Amino acid sequence: MNDPGPFLALSNGDAEANNILLHASGPADARLIDFEFAGYTHALNDAVCLYVPGPAWMTVGDPITMGLADHYRRALARGIPEAEDDRRYGFGLAAACMSWALVRLQRFAQLDARPPGDRSRPQLVATLEAAARTAAGHKALPHLTVWGRRVATRLRRRWPDADQDFADGATFPPYRSRH
Repeated sequence: MNDPGPFLALSNGDAEANNILLHASGPADARLIDFEFAGYTHALNDAVCLYVPGPAWMTVGDPITMGLADHYRRALARGIPEAEDDRRYGFGLAAACMSWALVRLQRFAQLDARPPGDRSRPQLVATLEAAARTAAGHKALPHLTVWGRRVATRLRRRWPDADQDFADGATFPPYRSRH
């Protein structure tokens, strides 16, 4: 991620759902806001929020079924043709998602000290599982994928309140705020 090569792009640095203004005419007219963390980074860091929960969300929808994955990739390929290479794109996306999960895992001690029922615990489990699922779907980073799944399984055992079915759309609808 530190050497993005052709994937180097200007980012607002915080591509979460609450930082994108949608327009009635459709996604082509969407606008990013909140540029306090702006800078040049790996372009696929901005796609992470499509696949992995962010700090304010418990779950994300399926970006493939919803068409967001293809829309993002096509838009990216217009400026970065290398995004059309399945291997490079998949590896970059997997690395970005797993990197985000590792950053979130740094909060383990803080979350472990919280009382049962605090929604940040299952959110961390969901983050690890979503990152591992994305990497596996792109057949990238197999050892890190297995590690992420194992850590999530151990956290489910350590925190019984976090052992939940995140695929249950009634309990965990996509982009539901954890606050």
